[in-house]
Amino acid sequence: MKTKLLLFAALFAVSFQFTNAQCSRSGTFVQSDPAYSISGTGNITFTTSGTKEVIFEADFATVQGADLRVYLSKTDDILATNSDALEVSVSPLENDAGGFGGPGVSPITGMMSFTIPAAANAELDTYNYIVIQCIIINERWGHVTLGANTGPDCNVLSVEENTLLNAVNFHPNPASDVITVNNDKQLELSIEVYNVLGKKVLQTKNSSLRKQTINLSSLKTGVYLTQIKAGGNSITKKLVKQ
Repeated sequence: MKTKLLLFAALFAVSFQFTNAQCSRSGTFVQSDPAYSISGTGNITFTTSGTKEVIFEADFATVQGADLRVYLSKTDDILATNSDALEVSVSPLENDAGGFGGPGVSPITGMMSFTIPAAANAELDTYNYIVIQCIIINERWGHVTLGANTGPDCNVLSVEENTLLNAVNFHPNPASDVITVNNDKQLELSIEVYNVLGKKVLQTKNSSLRKQTINLSSLKTGVYLTQIKAGGNSITKKLVKQ
């Protein structure tokens, strides 16, 4: 029993680590105009759970302005023709406290995060700059030059991210008797299901089918861990049986 519990704990730890693993590119804000002070650290962070964010760290500080927006850009100027600028802010950083030409009196400080739109299909190396732009006067407040990939799982995410995470999923979850595994890239998959004691309760034969079903009718109601392997890589996902 102790061995089983240790196995489950190990699997749970792997699952937790995979979900929270990350890779980032970061840099320090550069002030674009002497009138508009800005400082601190900004980064883009991708996690193996699929989350993609632009994050301003706790040391971030700037002055208010008219309709400040946050962008990812291929150049340090979002107005350049080759910038391919992508807005990640869904609203201004602040209310219009600064008017049409000068900074406001109340500073903007502290950590902020902005979700990168999934539709953008952004990869870690797609953009090289974070830019804060004052839209009304078309003036750049400041920018971050993003550095090299750093983090415990950059080798997993890399530029292409994790192939398994993007290519393989199953539904429904929670499930009753059957789940369908989608394998759009037709990878050679091995799938194993473990119960809370770490006992393997289901295993499928290696398959590269685009879609395959797994019968769960033999399983009791509860929480399981599903480990999917392909090409030397693996992901672990929680499965709930109703």
